Amino acid sequence: MMQELLNRRLCANPPSGIRRIGQTARTIPGCLALTIGEPDFDAPLPVRSRIAEAILAGETHYPPNAGYPELLEQVAAHINGRFHADYAPEETVVTVGSTEALACALMAILNPGDEVIVPVPAFGLYRPQIELCGGVYVPMETTPDGFAITRENLSAHITPRTRAILFASPNNPTGAVLGEDSLSALREAALEHDLFLIADSVYDRIVYGELPTLMGDSALRDRLIYVSALSKTYAMTGVRVGFAAADAPVMAQMRKAHSFLVVSVPGCVQRGCEGVFDLPAEEMRAQYERRRDYVYHRLRGMGLDVTLPGGAFYIYPSVERFSMSAETFCDRLMHEGKLALIPAECFGSTGHVRISTCYAMAQLEEGMDRLEAFVRALEA
Repeated sequence: MMQELLNRRLCANPPSGIRRIGQTARTIPGCLALTIGEPDFDAPLPVRSRIAEAILAGETHYPPNAGYPELLEQVAAHINGRFHADYAPEETVVTVGSTEALACALMAILNPGDEVIVPVPAFGLYRPQIELCGGVYVPMETTPDGFAITRENLSAHITPRTRAILFASPNNPTGAVLGEDSLSALREAALEHDLFLIADSVYDRIVYGELPTLMGDSALRDRLIYVSALSKTYAMTGVRVGFAAADAPVMAQMRKAHSFLVVSVPGCVQRGCEGVFDLPAEEMRAQYERRRDYVYHRLRGMGLDVTLPGGAFYIYPSVERFSMSAETFCDRLMHEGKLALIPAECFGSTGHVRISTCYAMAQLEEGMDRLEAFVRALEA
């Protein structure tokens, strides 16, 4: 009886599949996990020092809901400088990671029954967030198109109830960077059908080539919501600081949602993040690129079909040729090969597995050795 009284939308969404697999791996003796997007670096020392100094100085009181003015100014300057945009500090917000920023964006724009198109494979938190906001999750499979967004595919998924398209570039789990054709398709759809575009850009400073973008496009200013975080760029996943930018009327509602959800990001954490955009991040990015290249060449050597990722720190080989689901492949790999990876089913897709390449090289080498041994055993 009590189950019937609970939130049906929440009950219908299971816990994170990524976390579930990680928990299972910990119960298997000797199992190595390459499952989490958790950089093996520590947060920059200046950030840690400033957080410690701020809290010791008594920074334990309520800060402004949307963020300290100094940090908001830096967020706006960072976005404007990168993308030739013109966001005012009042059109930004500091959030508890990009996850909360996405929740605020969805709460700001969705009414019950509104549809949100999500190109899949996609991060597993999109669906529950959309549904908890009263929206309808509409997956759009992009695997046959090499993870690109085509006009034909997009048009086939747009209905009179479509309110927004939520996309990530670089993508998690594929590492794919959307090209100009994909962005043009998004732009045309937004303008023709009066849609919002939510750009999950948490990995957009971990890119190994060009990064095409819609930011700075004046025609999209009133309908483009930019979401990012410090988590991946600066190895600050546990510090939990994200940020967003949007046109003033949209941001006013996002700030309101933010205040209702969490009140604010802790003041001492905000003070620690002031100046973070001036810190170098190139060495971490270069190491991610070396690790990506190593894993890519190992996978190719195993005969696996895999695309070289353009960004992030994931790689997404196909396992379709083994005549089993990706879920079954990963379950057997954990128990027989002592290696944990994430199946495509966790990202709303099929036929592939995600390997996180943000681990130290020694772990990646051991992981690839175990994967190769398992693959050879299946072939035999």
